[in-house]
Amino acid sequence: MILAGLTIAYFCLLVAGIAYIAHLLWGRRIIGYGGTVASFLGLVALSVGLIRRGIESGHWPLTSTYEFSLVFVWGIVLVYLLLERVMGTREGGAFALPIAFLLYTYARFAIPDSAQAPQPLLPALRSLWLQLHAGTAAIAYGAFAVACSGGLMYLTGEFTGRQRGTGGVVLPSLPLSDRFTYWAVAFGYPFMSLAILTGAIWAQVAWGRYWGWDIKETWALITWLIYTLFLHLRAIRGWRGRPVAVLSILGFAVVPVSYTHLRAH
Repeated sequence: MILAGLTIAYFCLLVAGIAYIAHLLWGRRIIGYGGTVASFLGLVALSVGLIRRGIESGHWPLTSTYEFSLVFVWGIVLVYLLLERVMGTREGGAFALPIAFLLYTYARFAIPDSAQAPQPLLPALRSLWLQLHAGTAAIAYGAFAVACSGGLMYLTGEFTGRQRGTGGVVLPSLPLSDRFTYWAVAFGYPFMSLAILTGAIWAQVAWGRYWGWDIKETWALITWLIYTLFLHLRAIRGWRGRPVAVLSILGFAVVPVSYTHLRAH
């Protein structure tokens, strides 16, 4: 049941990514709608698979790199669909869903089968604070992935000079792409702040210290500082357009460094 749900989710995201790219290239509304439906079905199937895995393992599915990867994918799709609904544009799916699909592909094929099987929890992992830490981090990283897709969408629109109504590739206006990127960062930033806070509390409970400056902690802090700078430059300095688009992409480029150094393997 778990494998079936996760496999269905995987192929739904593949179909969604293809549909969104086709929508971007040809502007057919029905194709874009198909991408939305496939994304939603993928999100539902992934949710079911994660819930079943949690029930069968007896703990939240957030305690290994494989499980975190799946929740990371879940966060990307969830945040993207929320922004698609709020912003009224489907073109971002051509950038966000491929990121989700590639991450899912990594989880399915690059992580060994032995690491994908549910494992008994170590004492340090039997903590509500770990669940809160990993859950908020996955949503934050998902939002930052969507922000990266918004930055890519902006730069693509600027480079090609093509926006709605210009023929060929169909992209939203540059101001809309800019707002899409901003709202993705604004959504993810509080979750990243909570991830750092709950991670510090978990570290104190598990190891008797709030902060140890290990690789994961350091790069999580760097990620948080980059997006703090993003919001500061936009709110205080009034930065818009290309500079913040580039910063959103650079910020997400830091995420894999922290992601690949998870303590729970």
